[in-house]
Amino acid sequence: MSLAAPLLDDARWYCVHTKPRAELQALEHLQRQAFECFLPRVLRSVLRAGKRQRLIEPLFPRYLFLRANASLQNLAVVRSTRGALGVVRFANKPGEVPDGLIQHLKHDANGDGLIALPETGPQLGDSVTVQGGAFEGMQGIYTETSGAHRAIVLLNLLGSAQRVQLPRELLQTTRAVR
Repeated sequence: MSLAAPLLDDARWYCVHTKPRAELQALEHLQRQAFECFLPRVLRSVLRAGKRQRLIEPLFPRYLFLRANASLQNLAVVRSTRGALGVVRFANKPGEVPDGLIQHLKHDANGDGLIALPETGPQLGDSVTVQGGAFEGMQGIYTETSGAHRAIVLLNLLGSAQRVQLPRELLQTTRAVR
């Protein structure tokens, strides 16, 4: 029997609070201290300076998960680990994270810990119906995102297609035109 077996027999998952944007640094340094860690991340598509960029970000910003046997491994060292602030505590005891939650997150993640989030809202070329405002009830074609909360939609106005900028929350996808 290896030395690692007794450590993991009674191991539990805990949540580690990290410094802002230091999740990867904390992950690396905790793993160097022989802690099993899990940092679920998502791939997000954002619009910056008019260009679409894909960013990998933590699913839970400023948090990661650590598996340890608290009776055999000193969790106090987490506080002095680079990038980490400490283990999340409740009533001065480390708060345990249910194994089922971690297993569910790991199941949804690929080998790099990336979880694919479903696309939300209309996509390029989707037929949309306006759900409020001056154009309520009109149907159009979603052509592009304009900022964080607005979209450009082609609406048939006065006998021709016109580009109209609308709040994204007013648009409901009716069917894909692709």
